[in-house]
Amino acid sequence: MIGQRRIRGVVLLSVLLILALLSALVYQLVGRQSLVVAQARQTFAGDQALEYALGAEAFARQVLRQEWMDTGAVDNLTEIWAQPLPPLEVDNGFLEIQVRDLNGCFNLNSVASTRTGQGGARINLTRFKTLLRNLNLPDNIGDAWLDWIDPDQEVSGFGAEDGEYLLEEYPHRTADRLAGDVSELRMVKEVDRDVWALIEPYVCVLPTDVLKVNVNTADAMVLAALNPSLSEAQLQAVTESERLYTDVTQLTTEIPELVPARDALSVASEYFEIQVRAQVDDSLVELSSVLHRAPNDGTITLLTRNFGKSFRSRFLENLNVETEG
Repeated sequence: MIGQRRIRGVVLLSVLLILALLSALVYQLVGRQSLVVAQARQTFAGDQALEYALGAEAFARQVLRQEWMDTGAVDNLTEIWAQPLPPLEVDNGFLEIQVRDLNGCFNLNSVASTRTGQGGARINLTRFKTLLRNLNLPDNIGDAWLDWIDPDQEVSGFGAEDGEYLLEEYPHRTADRLAGDVSELRMVKEVDRDVWALIEPYVCVLPTDVLKVNVNTADAMVLAALNPSLSEAQLQAVTESERLYTDVTQLTTEIPELVPARDALSVASEYFEIQVRAQVDDSLVELSSVLHRAPNDGTITLLTRNFGKSFRSRFLENLNVETEG
């Protein structure tokens, strides 16, 4: 009897051990399945958000193309592309689109232009220095920026080339070519976070050293940079009202000080930045694309596509301003 009880005990322990192992195995299988399902769901949501973002980019391209067909070579802030749209609801998320006219800001690559004015000074470098002074910033940042994008290693004015940057705590070299992104300005000497915060709203980089500012979309600070005798206050009356200029002469007649800068003025835009934020479940995609619209036939060309820029909603900014008002 004692032997049989021992055998039964061993069998019972064996059965319990097998059940414990099976339970552990089932737990592992269920856990792995849940993880695989969660990963698949996250991947699907991420892919869906990406497709929404790319679809929004395509939609913005179509709007810009249609605007060109409807209005021709004139762009202003009353057009559809310039309106801040509220976020759109999509399946399990939202989508937000906004378009920025890059001909409404100061093209930093224009500083590399060798075109000179009175005294032999580079015209667009002088204009950039005027913008810096209007922002109460040292204008030697302009010399440093010229050295960053010009092809040589000769120091311009109070600028800096490789010899100075290689001595810094984090050594680096100048680009010696036109900038590919406006963030390169952060690499230039004397441009810290505070300086960058002041300059960033008014500048951009385009794949050309030509400066063309759309008088219908540019900020007063950008227009004031075109002539040292102008001030932001003088131009605010113009920029704060609805601008529907169809010819540059209409503005230069109102503000004769802009006549010398006529070469840098336009009523049409060629370059646009499309900013998109798409969220599906917990997956977020922020897309920034730069487009070129040919002035002769309105053809849209994608120049760059960037998933690393932070999206700042103009719709929410406008909403906050209206609420405070």
